[in-house]
Amino acid sequence: MKKSLLIALAIALLVSGCNTVGLLYRNADLYLQHKINSYTSFNDQQKETIRQEVSDYMRWHRKNALPEYIIFLQNLNGAVQYNGHLSVETVTGLRLQLMSLFRTTMAPTVQPAALLFRSMDKVQIQELEKSFAEDIQEQKKERLDGSADEKLDKRAKQTIDFLEWLAGNLSKEQEQKVREMSRRLPFITPIFIQNRETNQRKLITLLNNHAGTEEIATFLSAWVLTPEKARTPYQQHAFESFEKGTDEMIVQIHGLLTARQKEHINEMISAYIKDMRSLSMDMQAASSASEK
Repeated sequence: MKKSLLIALAIALLVSGCNTVGLLYRNADLYLQHKINSYTSFNDQQKETIRQEVSDYMRWHRKNALPEYIIFLQNLNGAVQYNGHLSVETVTGLRLQLMSLFRTTMAPTVQPAALLFRSMDKVQIQELEKSFAEDIQEQKKERLDGSADEKLDKRAKQTIDFLEWLAGNLSKEQEQKVREMSRRLPFITPIFIQNRETNQRKLITLLNNHAGTEEIATFLSAWVLTPEKARTPYQQHAFESFEKGTDEMIVQIHGLLTARQKEHINEMISAYIKDMRSLSMDMQAASSASEK
């Protein structure tokens, strides 16, 4: 399954409204079950397996990953609130920390997903292939339609909208500078979608060829945890250029922020941390109660 099925939680924690985080997190079991079940018509036994695996995964996540999110957000807030010139090395370090957190979060999903895929019959595989194709077409329409300028403008607008959600209203001058910086970044979306489509086709081929659980797990692990290994030298160079450019852009954006905008970000991140700590305490209380 595409990786967003089991990282919906991470997305929710990072881009949803603070009051929504706790609600989404506490109901993540049901949300993830619904997303996974939407990809094909699983039978009752498979649905029960999904329910149990998602439940086990969320217990693991609440115990092991949630504290790591808190540490990351504390480090992120420390960088945002820094009054001097933020270094590119600091931003790169934060990005690498987030990538490591992503891999840690995703690693426990590989084996259960492989077992589930291995249990699928021909009709279910055909339905999954159709779902993948529809997903790719939607992504292409949403992200690749329009001229080169239109696509760059759309990406810049999304960046500005995100910054305004995080830091409050930007001035016209700030908006223009962010727009110019965003437009200079390499546009790697076609590569991302192409690789995703290629991996989906490879997965379907494995399933149609009745690959074993370990072979499927090895493929999923490479796809999700080390995608750079499957890229061509050109693609890898494009990704590295994008990451380097993004790190530098974040440094420049940090230099544009006003004291009030930094405080707005501080309030947002602090609310996240408070909510996550509350969730962690709830988890510890529930765990203690179950042991009695």
